[in-house]
Amino acid sequence: MARRIMVDPSFGVRLKELRELRRLSLRRLGQLVHCSHGYLWELEAGSKRPSVSVAAALDATLDAEGRLSAMVREVSADSGRPSAGTSQTDDQGPVLGLEFTPDWRHGLDAAVGLWQGDMQQRQPLRDAGFSATAFLHPAMRWLTWPLGERPSGSGQRLVGMPDVEMVRQITAVYRTLDNQYGGGHVRDSVVRFLDGEVAVLLRGRYDARTGSSLLSAAAETTQLAGWASYDVGLNGLAQRYMVQALRLAAAAGDRALGAEILAAMSHQAAYLGAAAEAVDLARAAGQSAANVGVEAIVAESAVLEAQGYAAGDDETACAAALDRAERALDRADRTGDPHWIGYFDEAYLAAKFGHCFAALGRGDLAERFALRSLEMDGRHYARGRQFNLVLLAVAHAQAGQLEQASAVGMQAADAAEGLRSARTRDYLKDLADRLAPHVGLPGVRAFTERVRPILQSA
Repeated sequence: MARRIMVDPSFGVRLKELRELRRLSLRRLGQLVHCSHGYLWELEAGSKRPSVSVAAALDATLDAEGRLSAMVREVSADSGRPSAGTSQTDDQGPVLGLEFTPDWRHGLDAAVGLWQGDMQQRQPLRDAGFSATAFLHPAMRWLTWPLGERPSGSGQRLVGMPDVEMVRQITAVYRTLDNQYGGGHVRDSVVRFLDGEVAVLLRGRYDARTGSSLLSAAAETTQLAGWASYDVGLNGLAQRYMVQALRLAAAAGDRALGAEILAAMSHQAAYLGAAAEAVDLARAAGQSAANVGVEAIVAESAVLEAQGYAAGDDETACAAALDRAERALDRADRTGDPHWIGYFDEAYLAAKFGHCFAALGRGDLAERFALRSLEMDGRHYARGRQFNLVLLAVAHAQAGQLEQASAVGMQAADAAEGLRSARTRDYLKDLADRLAPHVGLPGVRAFTERVRPILQSA
C-alpha cells in the first residue's frame, strides 16, 4: 500500500526553537542524528518533510519528550489513515543501513535487511542519496567501540570453518572480476550471494571462534558489494554497505579490515568532493591500521588523507601526508599482510600521488607519477590501468601538451571497452571537458569522436 508523510506546518519552527534552546548548530545536530546539516536546514525552512524515524531521532537528541514525533505521521496515500509501522525512508532516501547498532545481533539484522532490500530492488534504496557526514558517526563508534564481541549463533544449521573459507574464496573471485571488468559485472551477483547464502550462515549455529571468522568474511563481502555499488554510481547504497561492513568487522574484532573499510569510505568521500570528511575518515583508518600494525594500510590511509587535502586545495598538508605515506610503505613488511590489500603497491601509490598533484593543478608532477603508475599489472587490474591512463592524459593537458593528452586519451577510451564502471566514464568525461575548448586540433577532435559513444552509453 502506498504511504505518505503528514507533517504539522509548524514542525520546522518548533525544531529550530528546540535546537537553539540547546545551543546546537545545524552541523552539530546533524552529526548527532546522522543527517546532513543542509537537510536539517531544509526541515527548519519547511522545504522538506521528515520521516517518522528522523522525527524520533530528533526528539531523543533534543530531549523533546515526543513533541516533534507528535507532529509527524505516516498515512496511507489511499485512505489518509495512519499506516501501521514506521517509515524506513525520508526525503534523503532510506534510513536502513546507516545505523551502527549497539548490539551485534541487531547489526546482523541491519545487514541482512539491507541485502534483502537491495535484492528486491526497492527503488527508494537504489535512489538513496549520499551524505559524507553519515560516515562520521560509524567511524567514531568504530574508534571507541570494544571490538570483538564474541558472536555466536544458535540457529539450526551448523556452520564451520569450511563454510567461512567458502565465503572468502567466492569473495576473492568476485574481487578479481571487479578489478578486471568493473563493478557492473559483479555487483548484483555479490548481493545475491550475500542474501542467498551468507545470510543463511549468519542465522546458523556456531561458536564464538567460528562466529568471529564468519562475521569477518561477511564484512569483507559486504565491503565488496559497497565498492562495486560505488563503482557503478549507486553512491547512497554503497555508503550503506560500507557502514554495515564496518559494523560486521567490529563484531568480528577484525581491526585491519575495519581500517581498510574506513579507507574505502575516505576514497568515496574524496571522489564525491567531500574533502574534510575524506581527511577525517583517512585519519581514522590510519589510526586503526597503526594500532594493529599493518603498515601497508597506514600508507594507504596517509595517501588518502593527502587526496582529501588536495581536494581541499591544501598543498602543504597534502605534501606532508604524501611523505608519511611513502615512508610507511618503505617500512612495510608485506609478508603478513591480509590478502585483500595485495593491490596496494608502489604503482598504486604512484597513481595516488599523481591524482593529488593533478587535483592541485600540478600537471608537471602528476605526469611523472602517472607514468610510474602504469608499471602495474594491467591484466588483473584493467580498471585501474584505465584510470591511470586518464590520469596521464589529464597531466599532459594541464602541462599544455594537448596532442599527447589526446593520444593517451584514445588509449584510455580503448581500455574502457568492456568495463562496466561509472567511474570509468566519469574520468573520461572530465578529460573530454578539459580538451573541449581545443576541439579544433586534429588529435582532440579524434579523441572527442572516439569517446562520444562511450559517454552516451551511460
